[in-house]
Amino acid sequence: MKNYEKESFLKIFIIFFSMLALMSMIIAYLYYKEEISSLNNELLYEMREYNFNFQGNKFDTTVVKANKNKKVDKLYISKKEVFALFRISKTNKNFLKIEYSIQKYQQNIQSIRNRILILFLMIVLFLIFLSMFYALYALRPMKKAISLIEDFLKDVIHDINTPITTILLNTNFLKQKNPSEELNRIEISADRILSLYKNFEIEIKGFHPNIKKINIYKIIKYRIEYFKKLYPQIDMKISGSDMIYKTDEDAFIRIIDNLLSNSCKYAREKHPSISVMIERNNIIIKDNGAGIKNVEKVFDRFYKENERGIGIGLNIVQKLCEGLKIGINIKSKINQGTTIKLTLN
Repeated sequence: MKNYEKESFLKIFIIFFSMLALMSMIIAYLYYKEEISSLNNELLYEMREYNFNFQGNKFDTTVVKANKNKKVDKLYISKKEVFALFRISKTNKNFLKIEYSIQKYQQNIQSIRNRILILFLMIVLFLIFLSMFYALYALRPMKKAISLIEDFLKDVIHDINTPITTILLNTNFLKQKNPSEELNRIEISADRILSLYKNFEIEIKGFHPNIKKINIYKIIKYRIEYFKKLYPQIDMKISGSDMIYKTDEDAFIRIIDNLLSNSCKYAREKHPSISVMIERNNIIIKDNGAGIKNVEKVFDRFYKENERGIGIGLNIVQKLCEGLKIGINIKSKINQGTTIKLTLN
């Protein structure tokens, strides 16, 4: 199950289960009150019977003075005692007080609570399975629609690859015979389409790393030279020295390209700059651009803070970093810039 499917499943499950659980709690509470009422009514009925025949040893009896604040033939319950008062005769100013053990009464109450609690837990378990079934059933139309879209995208991506590769190969061949600025622009544009294609390919087909030794410094320097052609107005520089590292070369290029592309897209108008520093096992990409409003959301799929882009670049960066076990940390301030730190483990 994919992340968005898990999120949808959890939301449907939680909402449906919460509603049913709340209804069950209300019903359980009302049932508890009804059981207490039945227990009290049964006790009062037995006290009335005992008032006539005095059979059994369930109750204790005492004679007390009449009290205007106390009514006869009514059950009184307090923290210390459970009793009812009955008239001895019409003219007598004394009442017969029939008491029931408060300890036994509390045991009866606890027995009712335990019984209802066990019943409620059984219902909760049933509701969990019911909610899971409902959530999975509710996801079926969405999964079917997404599956159709993904199949369509796979076909489109497969069809795009061939013409892009053909354009790049022929452009490179023409440049060797007759180099020109026009061919350079065609090559750069085709390369950008290829970059977008690779992002979609990772998103649709997943990531399967092919680990080998690469020179981090040379790759980043090469990609900076490429972005300088696209954004000649931005001052881009790299510092550090050769670093040999075992990783997936294509995936690492995807990471660097997406991060540099974002820095270029959101560069400031006056004196924009991007610097890449390679020190020990860290790669630090720093710009003085627009900054990020919600850093905690930038890795969410399709999240974007303006109309530019499609919102999958940093999500793919996160997936690739996780697959290659590369740590990534982003710090940003609005209108001051963004610093991204990659930690090579």
